[in-house]
Amino acid sequence: MNQKNKIQKDNELLQLIQRDCRYGNKDGFVNVVKRNSPEHEVTKTLVTHWLLNNGYTVFSEAAFVNGLGKADIIAIQNGQGYAIEILHSETEKRFQAKFEKYPKEFTLVKVDSKSFKYSDFCL
Repeated sequence: MNQKNKIQKDNELLQLIQRDCRYGNKDGFVNVVKRNSPEHEVTKTLVTHWLLNNGYTVFSEAAFVNGLGKADIIAIQNGQGYAIEILHSETEKRFQAKFEKYPKEFTLVKVDSKSFKYSDFCL
């Protein structure tokens, strides 16, 4: 895929995200949810930090258009989209239900906050 196609694909993926400030969907910001555990929020922040440092466009607690769910983190780069879920106390069944709901254009990535190591993370 050439650079022009990657930019076009990135723009198509961005159209699948609600870009309304009421949802906190601003590139590079970490939206903290107080009902989540501190471990969940710290892991979300560290993953977002890694993604930003590696050139990704990043949204946290981002909702997809048309009610297709909300991901902990959405990352886009070079025509690739990732919906990243931080798991701390969430069940595998609930995680799989999200997977079924999210747009198929995004690769779903699971990050376990209990075993997360910043130095080992990569997409």
